[in-house]
Amino acid sequence: MKFVDILYEKSDNIAWITINRPEVYNATRGRTTDEMSIALEDSELDDSIRVVVLSGTGPNAFCAGRDQSEDRLTSDYHGTATLDYTTVIKEMPKPVIAMVDGFCIGSGNILAYQCDFTVASTRSKFGQTGPRVGSPASGYGVGYLSEVVGNKKAKEIWMLSQQYTAEQAFNMGLVNSVVTADKLKDEVIRYCNLIKNNSPVILELEKITFNEISSYTEDLPSPTERYLSNYDESDEAEERRLAFIERRPINPDKNLPFLNVKRKQRLGEIE
Repeated sequence: MKFVDILYEKSDNIAWITINRPEVYNATRGRTTDEMSIALEDSELDDSIRVVVLSGTGPNAFCAGRDQSEDRLTSDYHGTATLDYTTVIKEMPKPVIAMVDGFCIGSGNILAYQCDFTVASTRSKFGQTGPRVGSPASGYGVGYLSEVVGNKKAKEIWMLSQQYTAEQAFNMGLVNSVVTADKLKDEVIRYCNLIKNNSPVILELEKITFNEISSYTEDLPSPTERYLSNYDESDEAEERRLAFIERRPINPDKNLPFLNVKRKQRLGEIE
């Protein structure tokens, strides 16, 4: 497959995967994530590779989330890969480093915090946008953030849709290291060299251990799948997507009502 949305190279036992859509702040579409899955699987299968580095073509963004100009009901938005790229990141035996320079927002932030390490430049910004733009994220990928920064901070990040500086991200445990942009690649290479000096198989076993601690909900269908699987077809989803693209206030009249799932479960109205 010829890569269009990413750059992929290998050198000195390191695989470098770069989202290459700077014109949209490296926002991803279906083709982007499909290509990332292919490159990640290739890195996983190549025994010469000891560590994988994910980045975005700079200087504005690591990844600004999903490209909201794509139709959410099609594969142009979601992609067609049979194995999700975040699953490959989690399950491959090699450590994966997010090299963040610029905006790291929405699914870009999820991508970064699901990597084993995150190294950021001082000009980076982190945050989630799902509740604001009508992206119904829920389930393991959302809940895992509690393992990274704690429950209270994870709820703040997801439910308030704020942005955080690299220093704030470092202080909450979202980022491992913060350096100036001109020193970012050198800092990532320092991490890579430390990794390469350690036993590959022991690192693999340690990665499995960390993942087993946090993966007990991974195979459950997400709350979105269970209770609101048609959200992307709703007036609210379309209104929030368009408001984001058009840079205008959201019409709150389009908001869906509360589902009251837990109350209905208590009353035996739903399972």
